[in-house]
Amino acid sequence: MVVRSLIPLAAVFMLGLGLSGCRLPVSERLEHTGGEVSNYNFTLDYEVWLPQGYDESPERTYPLLVWFHGGGDNELSWGREGKIGEIVQDRVTKGELQPFIVVSPSAGTFTPVFRTYERLLLENVLPDVKQKYRTNGEIVAFGHSMGGLSALMVTLRHPDLFDATVAASPFGFDSTPWDTPEQKQAYGEKYGDTFLRQYRYQLEKNFNSREEYDEWAPFSLVRRDGMDRPKNLLLTIGDKDPLGLYPHVKLLHDVMLENGVEHEWYVQEGVGHGTVEDPRLMDWLSEHVTDGSK
Repeated sequence: MVVRSLIPLAAVFMLGLGLSGCRLPVSERLEHTGGEVSNYNFTLDYEVWLPQGYDESPERTYPLLVWFHGGGDNELSWGREGKIGEIVQDRVTKGELQPFIVVSPSAGTFTPVFRTYERLLLENVLPDVKQKYRTNGEIVAFGHSMGGLSALMVTLRHPDLFDATVAASPFGFDSTPWDTPEQKQAYGEKYGDTFLRQYRYQLEKNFNSREEYDEWAPFSLVRRDGMDRPKNLLLTIGDKDPLGLYPHVKLLHDVMLENGVEHEWYVQEGVGHGTVEDPRLMDWLSEHVTDGSK
């Protein structure tokens, strides 16, 4: 069975808002190398981005940052000109931020990293990166929008693998096609119905039952008794998000509180969907890992 995107019908709207970086060239300032792993009909592409001075300091090791891109982007999104990779490198150069080795996986421009793609990431990509490059054993996850959903799914399912996670403006709802009509209507009226019908439609195409979907849904994983919890988690959203995500992410924050999932909640006031480049996010990740120079 071929896994389809959970949110392909959001593509036109998101591209219209200019949220994709696909049309921007890749920065010549950032050193990177690509690869891919496959399993039957599934291919996970990835790029590895090395910190400046990597070759000049052969004794130094680095924490590994897994960058989950948003909808409309791909494995190159970390290194687009003027985007987050260059911003991070500038701060590292100024001594304001510690460097990371970054790996950016992509299951497709509008496909989250889940199911077989998750297995390819955890069983193939990350072990290969750790073998080939001087990582120090610490791993953090950083995702935006669709990538925020990917980061939540992977780290909630495998909290022992990640030392810290930032989910910025994650795409997702506490509503499914298996809810009753009354439940669907009540949820939409309370939290907003933008993308809800499209989201439920894609869930029904990708999952055979609520039980199957619950193995991946962040809301379900947070509510599950006996689950190990992420070590460090930062959940952030802009209160002016044009995709209507703020009330849904706020609900996820509330559900985390109700179920004892410790996390930091950061609302970016006056900010829309572009929450990922706030300096506080990389600062927070840096505080939760070891600087390889020490």
